[in-house]
Amino acid sequence: MLQKIAGTLKKASPYVPVILLAFARAAFAAGGQPQIVTGAVNLLNDATSWLLGIIPAGSGAAIGYHALMKQMSDGDPATAAVHNRAMRNVLVGGAIGESAVGITKVFLSYFQG
Repeated sequence: MLQKIAGTLKKASPYVPVILLAFARAAFAAGGQPQIVTGAVNLLNDATSWLLGIIPAGSGAAIGYHALMKQMSDGDPATAAVHNRAMRNVLVGGAIGESAVGITKVFLSYFQG
């Protein structure tokens, strides 16, 4: 019996944040946002705004570095392959980082009314 309940809770766990967000608006409207929530939202908004600029700048610098090292490798195919792979990894990492920050911004916009 206990295992059945645990299995049901495990299956339902991905939906809990969605359910909580559905009722969060009514809970905040009832008494207003607590000061700590407002401060946390402001902090996260500021941090994500900075990240939206830092991630592309850092990715661009890393890609520029690997492109320069590839150019200076004197035609060595092994070195060129290493730098090509590194540039691809930087592009993928930058895209993942920007997407994560964007999703966070969308989530935070829900709390700003």
